[in-house]
Amino acid sequence: MSTILTDLTSALEANNEKDIIEKLRRIVAQGEDIELQNNNILKRLITLNNEKITQAFVEVAAELSKQERNRKFFTDKEVIEYLLNLLDKPEESLVIGAIRALGNICYENDDARRIIDKQGLATVISILAKDNNRKNNLLTLKVSGFLVNLLMSNDDLQKAALKFNIVDVIEKLLNKYLKSFNENQMLFAFLLTILNHVIDYIDDQNIPFTESLCCTIIDIFKLSTTPEISVLCLEILHGQSEKEDIKTILAKKGICELVFELVEKYRSQVNDEESRSVMKMACDIIVIILTGDDCMNLLYNNGQGKVYENMVTWLDSDDPDLLSTGVLAIGNFARKDTHCIQMVQKGISKKLIALLAKYNTRESDIKVQHALLSTLKNLVIPQQNKRIVLEEGLIEVIYPMINLEQYLVIFKLLGTFRMVIDGQEKAALDLISRKEFLEKLIYWCYNSDHLGVRGEIPRLLSWLIKHCHSFKPFHALLQVRDSVKCLVEMMSSNHAVMQNESFYALNLLCIGCGVSHENDSSNGVNGDHANEDGVLFEQLIDAEIGKNLSFVVNKYSDKMDKQTIENLVTLLEQLINSRAVSSHLKSNNVGEALAKLASNSNAQSLSDKLNHVMSEINKN
Repeated sequence: MSTILTDLTSALEANNEKDIIEKLRRIVAQGEDIELQNNNILKRLITLNNEKITQAFVEVAAELSKQERNRKFFTDKEVIEYLLNLLDKPEESLVIGAIRALGNICYENDDARRIIDKQGLATVISILAKDNNRKNNLLTLKVSGFLVNLLMSNDDLQKAALKFNIVDVIEKLLNKYLKSFNENQMLFAFLLTILNHVIDYIDDQNIPFTESLCCTIIDIFKLSTTPEISVLCLEILHGQSEKEDIKTILAKKGICELVFELVEKYRSQVNDEESRSVMKMACDIIVIILTGDDCMNLLYNNGQGKVYENMVTWLDSDDPDLLSTGVLAIGNFARKDTHCIQMVQKGISKKLIALLAKYNTRESDIKVQHALLSTLKNLVIPQQNKRIVLEEGLIEVIYPMINLEQYLVIFKLLGTFRMVIDGQEKAALDLISRKEFLEKLIYWCYNSDHLGVRGEIPRLLSWLIKHCHSFKPFHALLQVRDSVKCLVEMMSSNHAVMQNESFYALNLLCIGCGVSHENDSSNGVNGDHANEDGVLFEQLIDAEIGKNLSFVVNKYSDKMDKQTIENLVTLLEQLINSRAVSSHLKSNNVGEALAKLASNSNAQSLSDKLNHVMSEINKN
């Protein structure tokens, strides 16, 4: 034990008030050099009913608990409860000292936080709420700092703080001191940190993130020139930005423009992981805001919006995060056909294709690839854009990407292929004629664990069959193992559109391969299909078309629309021309399943055809 502690012990034994206070003040002065061995002396001090000694003790507690080696001796139920009881005293200086001590004791100290618990938390928040009763904000500042330490990494206390109306208390204080923001930046940092600690749980407790609070945070964000406060505001707003009403407020209040300006101002200083993380968050909030339809329309402003123009400038950025943000933002603006048409006319698609040409290899940034494909997919949705974008070289640029291995990117790649070939005969015929392309599709279909990829491939395949307007590629398609199986299995999807696409594509395959002329090879469409129809029959049976038809009709017969039923019946009319396939359908109880379809009002006009199909299946 150090000499000063020995002297303090002697003073305690002599019960010499003056000597005790003098020794306590010396301990405060030597704070960093004092090392406690136990908390016996602390417990003796808290038993003394002496105001002056108590004041000196809280100063000692605040000073010594700054050191981790001493903090453990203050982490004691008796000591902490003694300090908590002091919070009810009328002397503000004593309360401030106790708050300082408790704040230091709780720093990275879960054990101390557990001792304070919810009862102590309620007391502390009540002190914070009484700010208006005080002549200055010194106690408010100290209490806020203490709450930062108390709530840090403690989910239970964070949730409890919400029940004690911490959000309302914080909002009132933020508004009160907003006029003197520059003089109270430390207080704002504390208050915003407290809010940031609890904000993730407000939805669970049905506590609204109100428009008034949102606007207050925005006002602080606009005023702040302090990175710490700006980042706190950004974190809070980012965490709430998925809510539609908050998106709209942020858009109307100019947050996207402000964030853009800040990123441009500080981008040269982004040189470590932490600053990079902040920049990513800033970029992300722009993209999130633009996912709101009202925000997207407001900020696009017929192509004249400042945010839209800012995002176009980021398309020239050599920073992958800014580039991907610009591309994703453009993609969000491209959720409306009129926007897409206007952007393509202004050369945005050409610019994106040129960018993708630099990012279409395995070594390229995945985030940028994903963003570019997502945006290009949106841009080619309007029919009049497809031809233009194809002429700008889209297929030539994205085709090499079939050699990629990242399924998140492949999913977007497949969607882009599918969307651009819609109604584009030449492009569809070109792709479906490439055996390498078909083989890659089927490989992905049966070797990917990405559900989106596995769902997109049969749709793309069916669209290629539909839009190529030719039966010539079907021979090559049948040579690709499991290509027919891929289409057959799509009919068991729980999505009606995919069921219909499967029926339609298989129907075209049957016609193109001469299934309706099994015994007359001279009558196939577009040439001799004697070999093709036999191959197709075998593949349909191997793909268990009967099992899939039985499943989809049994499960969805009452929900099918008229077009789907028409395509199903037309397909069945093709299939029953093959004795082998018809027998296969019977063994899988397709006839019995079709009987359920008769009760669907959308099937009434097809009842004769349906009865004929059932009769043909059941007689085999």
